[in-house]
Amino acid sequence: MKKLDLLKITLLNVVDAIDASNTNLDEDQCEEIIDLVNKLTLPRNKFSKYQSYKYLGLSRATFDRYVKDGIIPKSRKEPGFTEKFWYKEDLDSAKPKIKELNK
Repeated sequence: MKKLDLLKITLLNVVDAIDASNTNLDEDQCEEIIDLVNKLTLPRNKFSKYQSYKYLGLSRATFDRYVKDGIIPKSRKEPGFTEKFWYKEDLDSAKPKIKELNK
């Protein structure tokens, strides 16, 4: 059986269990599953530098310093485009570090 077919069967079984109210998933587990499925199926969200520092609630200078210090991942660049960008999941991965620094 192909891995994709196995995934489909597994997901359908999960849907059936949810429909039958026969699951013991708590809210945190549901959120983790939703995030993972979205990450795998939705296009990746690209943020400009402006969008990135606004999304994280930082000033431009603080954002630049955190990138320089490695707290926020460096920008990415696509061939043929001049604007650098960050993926939302990269910014999200930096949030706990930023929160710790701002305590």
